[in-house]
Amino acid sequence: MADPKEYSHLPGIFPELIDQGLSVTNLVRAPRVLVLGTASQGQTGRPYVVSSSSVAASEFGSNGTLTRGMYEVRQAGAKNVILYRLGATAAKLEHIGCTLGTGGYTVETIRRDDDAGSVYTVYYNDDDDRLIVYNSLTGVCVYDNDSSDPIDLGEVIVSGSRCGAGGPHIGGPSSTGVALEDVTAAGTSYTAGTDGLNPSRMELWEYLYKAYKDLESEDFDFVVPMDIYLDDLNVKDGDDFGATYIASIVDGGTYPTAGSASGTTGPDGLGEVFVEEYNGEYYFFWDLNEDGDAELWPDGVGSASATTKIDGTSLTSGDFHEVNFAYQLALFCHTVSTNNVECLGTVGVKPPSDLSRAAITSWVGQLPSYTTATDGTQTILSPADDGTGLLGNKFMAGKYNYRSGAAYGGFILTDSEFLDGTEETDQNGQVIDIGRYLSVVAAYLRFFNPVDSTGWGYASTAAPSYMGFVSKLDEKDAPTNQVFRTAQSIFTISARWVNKLTQAGYVYVFEKPKGLVVSDAPTGARPSSDFYRLTTMRIVKRCIDVFRGKADPFIGKAMSPANRAALETAVRDGLNRLLKSGYITRYELNLRQTPQQKVIGDMDAELILVPAWELRRIRLIVSLAME
Repeated sequence: MADPKEYSHLPGIFPELIDQGLSVTNLVRAPRVLVLGTASQGQTGRPYVVSSSSVAASEFGSNGTLTRGMYEVRQAGAKNVILYRLGATAAKLEHIGCTLGTGGYTVETIRRDDDAGSVYTVYYNDDDDRLIVYNSLTGVCVYDNDSSDPIDLGEVIVSGSRCGAGGPHIGGPSSTGVALEDVTAAGTSYTAGTDGLNPSRMELWEYLYKAYKDLESEDFDFVVPMDIYLDDLNVKDGDDFGATYIASIVDGGTYPTAGSASGTTGPDGLGEVFVEEYNGEYYFFWDLNEDGDAELWPDGVGSASATTKIDGTSLTSGDFHEVNFAYQLALFCHTVSTNNVECLGTVGVKPPSDLSRAAITSWVGQLPSYTTATDGTQTILSPADDGTGLLGNKFMAGKYNYRSGAAYGGFILTDSEFLDGTEETDQNGQVIDIGRYLSVVAAYLRFFNPVDSTGWGYASTAAPSYMGFVSKLDEKDAPTNQVFRTAQSIFTISARWVNKLTQAGYVYVFEKPKGLVVSDAPTGARPSSDFYRLTTMRIVKRCIDVFRGKADPFIGKAMSPANRAALETAVRDGLNRLLKSGYITRYELNLRQTPQQKVIGDMDAELILVPAWELRRIRLIVSLAME
């Protein structure tokens, strides 16, 4: 696999995990657990390091999913937690000092909340081109463009300048201004701030798309996006947005109401998307009925319409792509792992419709009927052979119309950022299964933490808590059969069903006499992948992180024979420590550099590892003797 095209000119170490052969390739530190979620207040657009749960809760409030996620991962054992607030937008007042509405000043708040437009007030005098912004909560002037005594406290971003035509005054000479949201001066345009607290499925996918782009150069060991599910409603899976809702959409459209099931406001699911980058921002067009036209688009931005892109070119059916939250997360983890540090993510599934035995049985479902060819490959030959419920999910179990019916489906890297592109292969000719970076958790548990105000706890997917639990374990120790003490079970399923969920690659938490235990610790990769076990991925991650830490100081230095020998010695020293500590039982390292590679500053490092395999089952054979 070639280096990602976007990064082909950047220095760094880019590992490739070769499948089908068990050959692969911190800086040891407390694992960094990134939680992404919504909140009604607090820092937005950059990572927030949690030093105190109570301080973080005060920063972000109890509404939304972010603070809840923090408690869930920390109670499960995560020590180094980073929060990232999704979806909040700033209030913006444009064209101050320009009656024409085409230029002038723009005032944008750093605060990203519903109330940002009321918190900040603006005074503008066109005669002397004086612009002042106040914080109404504190009564403090936070911006003043007075040339003799300018003020900028960093609470607002002011750009632009008075246009030739000028503009009307805003506020009186003795006032502290007019709230941004109340300005009606000719030429001005106001955009309200939002807290992004209750996004629809498509809006949440957009929030995460932007967040992942912002964070792809950061270092995280575990990624926990809140409120995402493997099996969300999806037009590509046959779910119907409904003619009534689609007919109600006009002028760019209104997204479904979060959580809606049907009618004029929904249902709330995922359509097909086209993403266009324009003036440094990402904009999204959504096709909800697979007709090749957008039902939802960024109205008022460039030439955007149902059939036209922002840049004025035509939209076609080939521009729209299938999306899925789990695939989106796997791709992000793959990108970060390739360019920065190996990271793993987790995703949950939607809960059963109710807790009746019939509903839970239907929720688990049945595995597909696989047909085995003479070469051992398994395939789903017809729609009649498809599975149902979780056991019929196309990514985990496979489906007749997904990847030519390949058993156990898979999350496969493509030549685009979408799952319907051309599949990529590694040097062994195997498809690159980025499900290796995922843990798909099917369990639902009851949690108790300060977010719960009832005292009875709340039911939620165990995915965030599971990732927090994994983060506290040594890399060579699997979560399998370990007691999960941070929650209570809500419902039980038989061991036979737990076994089938495990067969399909799901993580489950179930009751044993010693308490709630983790059933197994697979990744979301297909069973045929060398990277199907979580411990394998974590040990490989540790080895790669050590390699990166030892080799990074040599990036940018001349590769003289002495430096090459020093590089190899440093790497071997780090790997030998892992060998002695029991993470690996053997390794082979080979550094290669052709004359052409020397000229351009490239080097290949082949690392073959034998990880310390986890013990999963003991077959106890007992016999009796006569005496």
